[in-house]
Amino acid sequence: MSPFFAELAIATNFSFLRGASHAEELVMAAGAHELSAIGITDRNTLAGVVRAHAAAKEAGIRLLVGARLVLQDGFEVIAYPQDREAYGRLTKLLTLGNRRAPKGECHLGMRDVLAYGEGHCFIAMPPAIPGKDFAGNLKLLAEAFSHSVWIGLAPLYRSDDKRRHAVIARLSRETGVPLVATNDVLYHMPNRKPLHDILTCIREHCTLKEAGFRLSANAERHVKSGEEMARLLADWPEALDATQEIVNRCRFSLDELRYEYPADNFSENGTPQELLTRLTWYGAREHFPEGISEKLERTIRHELAIIEEKAYAPYFLTVYDIVREARRLDILCQGRG
Repeated sequence: MSPFFAELAIATNFSFLRGASHAEELVMAAGAHELSAIGITDRNTLAGVVRAHAAAKEAGIRLLVGARLVLQDGFEVIAYPQDREAYGRLTKLLTLGNRRAPKGECHLGMRDVLAYGEGHCFIAMPPAIPGKDFAGNLKLLAEAFSHSVWIGLAPLYRSDDKRRHAVIARLSRETGVPLVATNDVLYHMPNRKPLHDILTCIREHCTLKEAGFRLSANAERHVKSGEEMARLLADWPEALDATQEIVNRCRFSLDELRYEYPADNFSENGTPQELLTRLTWYGAREHFPEGISEKLERTIRHELAIIEEKAYAPYFLTVYDIVREARRLDILCQGRG
């Protein structure tokens, strides 16, 4: 029987100049390796999860929606919301980071993560050589979110992998933070490595000839099967088991989302729909003082019914306010049919 394994650190091409595969390709590869669940975690963004969600539903694969938070001090941590409320906090966190940074950047610190991190499962992703800074941030995270933090254990396919894994395992014992297995995926198949090299050169502003050690030494950062990950991390079987615990705890799905118009107090004397209805009939009488024809009345009632069914009244009231203010200021304002 093959061991359970879910790949929980996957970057799509929405991790700009880092991920070298489309979300659909990564889902396809996960299906080919018979993975029952995967997680999409692009750098400081949720941009890749929508396409992954559609592809995963078609393939019958559980998708965990997450983001890889890259903080200003270099600490990297994957955040997976466990429910709808936590997803809302994650989107607020990313909005905060984007609004305080120049376009294309996201400025976040550990204080921000601690403030918005309730209800998440976190995977701290150690650098090649974990140092005191990584350990310090890990400790802060674990103290704030006990039993909801893991350390990512990924093979780097280097000669010192066993020593590195031993260092990370010792840090796990010292902090009480368990390990979780991942291949820290950047593309769906090995043959996408040349494209990843080109993306790296564009990001680093160098040629392939000049890139040197800035390029990965191998083409191993692709989706792997549970059997292969169990072989690579044979000394830490508990790290593969941890992927199942995270999958079981993170039940949030994009299917839970519905359009929610921002709340506004349009009127103290009724609902937005009632206010829109009153304004509509008032406007109709203003435009047709000689009387409203039966055909026009049927059309208005029909469209008001659709607006009520779709709960669009707040939107139309916002447009009404914008147009009214534009006319008051003598600003050209025209609509579309």
